[in-house]
Amino acid sequence: MRYALICSSKTGNTARLAERARQALAAAGALEVASPAEADVTLLGSWTDRGGLDPSLADALPKLAGGRVFVFGTCGFGGDPAYYDRVLDRFASALPDGAEVVGRYMCQGQMPPSVRERYVRMAQDDPARFEPMIENFDRAVGHPNDADLAGLVDALAAAGLVSPAQTVSPAPAAEGGSDAVRA
Repeated sequence: MRYALICSSKTGNTARLAERARQALAAAGALEVASPAEADVTLLGSWTDRGGLDPSLADALPKLAGGRVFVFGTCGFGGDPAYYDRVLDRFASALPDGAEVVGRYMCQGQMPPSVRERYVRMAQDDPARFEPMIENFDRAVGHPNDADLAGLVDALAAAGLVSPAQTVSPAPAAEGGSDAVRA
């Protein structure tokens, strides 16, 4: 199988997922190619920007028309699989007509310290709104973790892109492991 990988990562979280996908696909004997036109499947990864794909990916999307696509990404907000599903639905809806989503995966990613600092300042005026955001920030530290990376490989296997034998999961992570969504 030949695959292309298109990824935008603002803080390195989505890049970690992309690298883990590369490792799993290489172990499955897949060959990375430069262009979606040469690929049997394209992996499209993005950090979440206002609930959707990074706008910088817009120029790459037309190349996915008629192709098979596995969408994945990270977002700062965690703990709500329904939210992950909504974000992944937005990712998929940005694809051109004829693109077939063969699988998808989303997990929480840690945010830069400046985000927490901003939340702390804002919590002075509106603690009811911003205290939960500070708590979420603190839970996000260390994500994507090993359980998140294993979840990505599980999602690749569910999509038929790697063998289930390559989905050996690490021991459960502290803090309850991963709350990622696989579809």
